[in-house]
Amino acid sequence: MTTIVAIQGDNYSVVCSDSRIATIDQDGYVSQITTLREGTGKMAANGKYLLGAAGDMRAINLLHHVYQPPAIPPGTTGKKLDQFFTAKVIPSIRECFEQHGYALPDTNEKKHIAEQDSIILVSVLGTIYVIEGDYSWTSDAQNFYAIGTGSAYALGALQVIRGKRKLSVSQAKTLALKAINVAAKYDPHTGSPFHTFVQEAGKPRKKRSK
Repeated sequence: MTTIVAIQGDNYSVVCSDSRIATIDQDGYVSQITTLREGTGKMAANGKYLLGAAGDMRAINLLHHVYQPPAIPPGTTGKKLDQFFTAKVIPSIRECFEQHGYALPDTNEKKHIAEQDSIILVSVLGTIYVIEGDYSWTSDAQNFYAIGTGSAYALGALQVIRGKRKLSVSQAKTLALKAINVAAKYDPHTGSPFHTFVQEAGKPRKKRSK
C-alpha cells in the first residue's frame, strides 16, 4: 500500500513518498510487509517529470523502468501545459501500460474503454496532476495532494500544520515530511524510509529523509 504527499508551490512542487508494500491475502489480512530498497521506490524522477502511483506495484514498476515520457515543447506553461498533459502525456502512459499488459480486462463492470487500477501522481515542470483509473486528471485548488491508504491522515495533517502562511520550498519539504509521518503513525500500510523530491524549472532533485 502507499502514501504519497505532494504540495504545489509557486513554480515548484514537493513530493514525499513512503516505502512500504503490504501483501494482502484472500481474506483481507496483511500477510507480509516489504520495505522497498533504494532505487525501487514509489516515485521516479524521469527527466522533467516526477511520476508515482498508489495501487498496484506493476504500475510503479512500469513508470520506473519502462515509461518514456514525451518531450515538452518550449514555452509550455499554464493552459498549454494542461492541454499537452491531456493530449500527449496521458495517452503515452496508457500506451505504455497496455503494451505491457497492465489494463483492466473487458468485463460488464468496466465503464470505460481505457482503465487501469492505480492512482498516478505526476509533477511536470513543477505542476502537479493526479490521474484516476479512467485516465482523467485533476488539479486541486488548495495545492495539497495525497494518494494511497494514508491519504486522509496526510491531508488532515497538511491542513492543520500549514495554517495561512505562504510556503517556501524548505517549508513545503518540512510540511510534507511531517504529514507523511502522521499518515505512517495511523495507517499500518504506510512506512519509512520516506523520500522527498523537489521539482523546480523542470529539474527534479531528491533528498532522502527518515
